[in-house]
Amino acid sequence: MPVRCSRCKEDYGEIYIRYMRQYLCLNCFNKFFESRVKKTVEKYRMLDKGSYIGIGLSGGKDSAALLTVLKKLYPEKRYIAIHLHHGINEYSEDSYEKARLLAEALDVELHVFKYEDEIGITIPDVKRTKYGRKICSTCGFIRRWALAKAARELGVDILATGHNLDDTLEVMLSSFISGDYRSIYRLKPVLPPFPPNNYWKVKPLINSPEYEILLYVSFNRIPVKSLNCPFGDDARSMRRKDILKYWEEKEPMIKFQLFSSFTKKLIPILDRIYEDGDLEYKICKICGGPSSSDICSTCRRINYIKNKIGLKV
Repeated sequence: MPVRCSRCKEDYGEIYIRYMRQYLCLNCFNKFFESRVKKTVEKYRMLDKGSYIGIGLSGGKDSAALLTVLKKLYPEKRYIAIHLHHGINEYSEDSYEKARLLAEALDVELHVFKYEDEIGITIPDVKRTKYGRKICSTCGFIRRWALAKAARELGVDILATGHNLDDTLEVMLSSFISGDYRSIYRLKPVLPPFPPNNYWKVKPLINSPEYEILLYVSFNRIPVKSLNCPFGDDARSMRRKDILKYWEEKEPMIKFQLFSSFTKKLIPILDRIYEDGDLEYKICKICGGPSSSDICSTCRRINYIKNKIGLKV
């Protein structure tokens, strides 16, 4: 038997939010989802540092939801969507096309950083090197580097990414297991500029569950990529997300409890230990980004890949 929306009591509840024990209609779910993003943005003052916002727009659900919600909540800001084209045949073309459609629908400028043009290699080239067995990891290195490079060159004030609650907790768990506490520190909702990057990094979806983001883009028919990467996802990260899902089945609020402990208890401790301002750095002679040596680790990796596939460095 159909159930009425727990909030408006008028429409039928199409979406069940288990940890709240509420059925929501689409309109009330949208208000609920967008309100949480707004509260997150305002709590951490994410958009107070400027009016030119760069959005990492991959074509996937998280970044699509992020751009849609921010444009709706803060239409007075200037946005530019930054899309990284990895050169992975049909997958990359599908991702680009969905990013283009969304940017066009929202009247947002789209900047495409095409690997083949910008750095001379594509992700499939990695498969032919020693990094081929850990291609997802190498792709992640290059993706973060490319997004930072594009944001720096475009001169944005703020770079917003679609990292969600599940992403954050999975990395936190993995970093804790490996003892990489600096990576946990870098999961903060807001990160200040780290020279020579002159932009703030923010994560407006950091306490939004992945499943609710999927519901938001699906019910609102937001264009997102339909193909999966042929190189697959990081198996370890998927396993650890499965652990969190299993835990959530037993304790529906566990993800929010972990996030609360992370922001209220753990981050203040790490703040006293790690301060990026205390880090010594150089400027990479190739890309102009921060580096611990004359050439950053990503540029060295890219040069290695070029050499292995017979390209001139």
